[in-house]
Parts: sequence; structure tokens; C-alpha cells
Amino acid sequence: MRILLETKDPQTERNYLQAADMRNRQRLIVLHSEAQVSERLFRDPFDTLILDDADAQSPWLSVCRRTHAGNLVLLFRDPVEITHLPDGVTYAFLRSYEPAEVLRRIESFPKHKDRPERTEALISASLQRTGIPVHLKGFSLLKNAIRLMLSVDRPTEIRMIDGIYEALALSEGCSVTQIEHAMRHAIEAAWLRADVRELEALFGYTVSPDRAAPSNAGFLFTVTDRIKAIHRRNAS
Repeated sequence: MRILLETKDPQTERNYLQAADMRNRQRLIVLHSEAQVSERLFRDPFDTLILDDADAQSPWLSVCRRTHAGNLVLLFRDPVEITHLPDGVTYAFLRSYEPAEVLRRIESFPKHKDRPERTEALISASLQRTGIPVHLKGFSLLKNAIRLMLSVDRPTEIRMIDGIYEALALSEGCSVTQIEHAMRHAIEAAWLRADVRELEALFGYTVSPDRAAPSNAGFLFTVTDRIKAIHRRNAS
């Protein structure tokens, strides 16, 4: 069981870390900001996300409900706030509830399978992290290509020209050459503007400012393989 806790309260952090240490079947990571949580969830999905001092109306909670594939647990100050849980929230506890009991209850939660919206969010986040501008036609084409490759067991057996490109050309009402050029333009734009560290996170240490961008196929296979790996971890 892998749990991520977002809290800005040092005492809450200490209490939950101590409770997790006593339950050695659980691994608890504590982060202190929404940005840190968002980045960590993308890189390393968790079974359960706990939001401390949660606000049921906050946009951040809506983001977590859309993108987090596991259980979502809220810690509230006021009992009135937990009368009606938002959709997508597994459970809510008062902040005064014993951390050890919260963790014990979490152990009994069922594992969640990846939701379609989680996959869509992973595709979009992967492309945005590479630095591809979202307004480019190639951004949406790459999204559609990755979605297609995720739908088959062995994406490396799909041919680019008479497979990916042709399927997208038919759906977009344009030529195979236009599809290929739009994807190429988007990937090259990423290599000009992205943070090298972000590219390294996806493509490894073969990335550097003086290296050429990968081929369309290489880019698609790498991103698709990463998303499949995240799905496998969620299912295990």
C-alpha cells in the first residue's frame, strides 16, 4: 500500500509518519503543496491520496478527482463538511481522527482500476511536459496517436505510415504527409523550448540541448510505453 499525504501542518505530518512507521506494510510520502503533489502523482502513481484540511469546493480537489486513479481521502475540520462527499472521493475523516485508524481503514479500501479520464490526463500531461504547445495541430494529433497505440497489445507492431498516419489522415480529412509534418513540427518545437530535465524524465539521459529530436515513431513509442507502465503499476 502506497499513500501520498498532502499537508501543510507539521504536526499532522509527524503524526501520520509515526503511524505509518508502526504499520510497516504501508509506505507514506508527505508533500506540502499542490504543485508537488501533482508532479509526484504524474511520475509515481499512489494507491491512495490523502488531502489534509480539504475544501470540497476547491478547484484542486476537482483536479485530483479527474487525474488520480487510486483512492481519494479527505481530512476535514468541520463534521458538517463531510455530510455529502463529492463524486470520486472514497472516504472522509475528521482531522482529529487518529492517524493510525485512518491508515488501518485505508488498508481495507479496494484497488481502483485506471479510469478513462485518468488515461486522457496522462496523455495530455506527458505531451505538455515535453513542451509541445497545446495550440499546435500536432499536439492533438499526437494525443490521438497515443490513444490509438494504447488500445492495442503490441503498439510496436503498428506501422506508422499505413497504420497511425493513415488512420489519422482519414479522421482528419487530410493527407498522410500533412499528418507526419504536423507531428514532426510539434516534436521539434518541444525540443527547442522544453526544460531538458523534463525531457530526461521521459526519454532518459540521451537527451541534451545539442541532440536532435527523436523520430515521430520513437517519440510516440516512448510516451505510450510510459503510460502503459503507469497502468501496470496501478493494477499490481
